[in-house]
Amino acid sequence: MRIYLLFLLIIGLPGCSSMMAGGGTTGGSATVGVAGVGTKTLGTPSASADDSAITTAVERRLAADRDVSAHGIKVRTRNGRVTLSGSVGARGAYDQAERLAIQTAGVKSVANRIMVQPTL
Repeated sequence: MRIYLLFLLIIGLPGCSSMMAGGGTTGGSATVGVAGVGTKTLGTPSASADDSAITTAVERRLAADRDVSAHGIKVRTRNGRVTLSGSVGARGAYDQAERLAIQTAGVKSVANRIMVQPTL
């Protein structure tokens, strides 16, 4: 009976349960469990919502950077994998765009398909 009440108490405190039960939070989902009882995943958000947030974050970082002209770069995200496409005027902007995308939270990988087209 005491174990059952302890289990109910842990389930009732989702913010603390992962730390108390030895679980963790990854990718927006919480793992809840008690040693010897098992675990389950709660409330996994949709991947498309995460991808949209990643795309927006990368676009904002590109727009805020003075060395990268974000207007010539298109950002697409699928399952945390970012694809950069478009064109920039210098190799430095190409490298910086990739670096900014890689450093954005939630990004798993970056495919840099930006073309460098120096202006004459």
